[in-house]
Amino acid sequence: MLAYSLQVYGNPGKKPFPHNSGQARPTKGVDMKFLAALLAALCLIPSAPVSSAAAAEEVNLSFALIIPPVHNRWVKGLEPWIKELEARSSGRITIEPYFAESLSKMADIMDSVRVGVADIGESNFNVGIGRFPFHEQLMNQALPSHHIGNPLPILQGMHEAFPEAATVDTKGVKLLFLSAQTVGAMIGTKDKPVKSLADLKGLKIGVSGGGTRLERLSDFGATVVGMSVPDMYMSLEKGVVDGACVDFEVLVSRRLGDVIKHVTFVSTGTIVFYCVMNQDVYDALPDDLRAVLDDVSTRAAAEIFQKYWSETQIDCFRKWQNEMGGKAYVLSESDYAELDRLAEKASDNWVDFLNSKGLPGEAMLKKFRELEKMYAQPWPTADFLQYVKN
Repeated sequence: MLAYSLQVYGNPGKKPFPHNSGQARPTKGVDMKFLAALLAALCLIPSAPVSSAAAAEEVNLSFALIIPPVHNRWVKGLEPWIKELEARSSGRITIEPYFAESLSKMADIMDSVRVGVADIGESNFNVGIGRFPFHEQLMNQALPSHHIGNPLPILQGMHEAFPEAATVDTKGVKLLFLSAQTVGAMIGTKDKPVKSLADLKGLKIGVSGGGTRLERLSDFGATVVGMSVPDMYMSLEKGVVDGACVDFEVLVSRRLGDVIKHVTFVSTGTIVFYCVMNQDVYDALPDDLRAVLDDVSTRAAAEIFQKYWSETQIDCFRKWQNEMGGKAYVLSESDYAELDRLAEKASDNWVDFLNSKGLPGEAMLKKFRELEKMYAQPWPTADFLQYVKN
């Protein structure tokens, strides 16, 4: 079977087999007449036909990842996608993962795939303010009063409405698929529960990243303290901050639920993840394998990741609530209305930022609001509340 590898990784010290020099080697002890007769006899034996399967090309692709192999996004999301891809290609596509930034750092995944350091890469767009203008703050524009159970239709709708603008973040690579958290970050606190907008005033809230989320929390009356997610636990434990913007997955995976005992359903943003492929590698695939990759990366990936994100957030919420002693709160309709009003200032700033990058800011926000109205649920009546203990 003819096989080729698009990138050579994993065994850099292995040397190729030595080539024949072309010089005749001595045939000590060999009867040349006997050898000639043997070769003539072999020529009479019919050769086995080469099957089409044997001639089919095989492709091994390197996959740069920021997460370790024990991470839920690998076990329940990316690995099932890979298994589906390998099964649908009858094993002709294989993928070799490089975990925990071993092939490329988180902030460099997109560039590493673009220049061919990795064939495929997965990361998120929140790796530098202004670097990915279309996607970075897109899902953070959801109103605080809204729960988005499935962000994918909104992302797809924005791509369909602005096909040229949507590619600005992924130029030079092939976008395989997007995924996003189904619940996103809420307002979590250590001691004082936020049961009303007034309770938030003056609280020191840790926020990772910047942009819309940071601006909104400040406009809501909180004292915002910028910090990375790994720094949140110690900051909460030592009282540097009173709370943090968190989703339910990090409450469990990073044990933040040991110190955060209260969460208020106020949406502060959702991270969008991408999976991209080197464009030249994609173009070089045989037509049939490219068709398989396209299909598995659209329909199958959407189903796999929607299931992963939904189940993960629900399971983690239940564990935080039932085993870690967490309590969740819904605000009044009047408080949500005021939060939505206050949030528009940060969204207006986002529009100005988009315009400065040559993107249609006003049109993008208008379309986002239309899609949000179609696919979001108000928190007071959201399906997710069925998991909350009264």
